[in-house]
Amino acid sequence: REISSSPYGRTHVWKRRLPTLPPPIVPQFPQLVVRSDGSTFTHWTTSPRSVLRLTRDVTNNPVWNMSAWRAEEAEDEDAATGRLGRFTRRF
Repeated sequence: REISSSPYGRTHVWKRRLPTLPPPIVPQFPQLVVRSDGSTFTHWTTSPRSVLRLTRDVTNNPVWNMSAWRAEEAEDEDAATGRLGRFTRRF
């Protein structure tokens, strides 16, 4: 009923609310990460794999390590990095 016959109005009537679910429990597993150079570390993840072996990481990726992949005869880093080297040669 929209209009209450009670002298107190509708303040004493509780409103029906939908039941709320608790937040989900996300499982966390320890995972051993083996880098390409053999060093290891453990971190917690949602993946159930216990060991992760990396083939590309910060030790052998040219994005982090340009000096290891650069040719010795290159005159400077800008000339060897690709897009920036092409830009400086063109303009």
